Amino acid sequence: MTWQSAEIQFPLSAQSLSDAVDATLAQGSGEITSALARLGDISPSFAINPTASTATGSAANQNALVDLFGADMRALVVHPYQEGVGQGESYSRHLSAPNAQQALSAKLGDAWDNYKPSGDLEAVCVLFAEQTLAAFATRLKAVCGLFPISELCEAEHRAEQLLRLESEKSVLPGAPLGGHWRPRKLTQLQTARSASQAVGAEIASAYGYEVENTSPLQELQTLAAKKQQYLDQVRAETASLAAQFVGTGNTYSLFATGTTREIANQVLASKPFDHDHVFSAAMLFAAAPGELTILRELFGL
Repeated sequence: MTWQSAEIQFPLSAQSLSDAVDATLAQGSGEITSALARLGDISPSFAINPTASTATGSAANQNALVDLFGADMRALVVHPYQEGVGQGESYSRHLSAPNAQQALSAKLGDAWDNYKPSGDLEAVCVLFAEQTLAAFATRLKAVCGLFPISELCEAEHRAEQLLRLESEKSVLPGAPLGGHWRPRKLTQLQTARSASQAVGAEIASAYGYEVENTSPLQELQTLAAKKQQYLDQVRAETASLAAQFVGTGNTYSLFATGTTREIANQVLASKPFDHDHVFSAAMLFAAAPGELTILRELFGL
């Protein structure tokens, strides 16, 4: 093959696909008018699904679900890599569990934070700690899966990178040549995307007529099977999700009520970990009374 002058033209393969469905689309346009006339002559008769009577109250359940999960709250996270919270310098940052509790207590009294909660509150506090960086990184990853809070995920990323730095500090990286390969899709080219969209619309319209080769009875049977499969799937997903919450590891939780000062005192009232757990992080969720039902149930409080 040799280089030749390039001329941009509509792809012949795409044009052949367009021509293949053109006759179907032309005939379909005429059939729509007669179909509308036939629909006008039909006397509709409907049978109510017996299951509908058992679904009474679903709208109320939906509203209750919105109220249950729609709570407004304030969230606080402390971890070793926050300035003024963790101890140590550079890569050797740490935060013992008792000091994490002190950080939560101090933040509850921070008058300079505009988002500090006030008034009569309820709070759910979560504290987890490990004695090694590797175990702490693993714990952070698990907790971030359940609570993808940005500050917590930043701490998880920092811990992972510190572990990677420790394991790869003696590895000399290489560098690729200039002119990098990049993954691309053909439809990222505007001309190819436009051709695909134009011909795809024609094929989709033709396919709408092709599916009419299936009898209404077959379509109803297929629809019923899909609905049954969907109902089984949503129930199984709920059971599977519930199974993910089993097990907590080195994690302690606390439910507290009152003003911010009273909650701060309750946070410091006991020490589930000692200072030998040098890697720790804590979360505190605060809201109006009755708003944290889900979190209380989540931690068995």
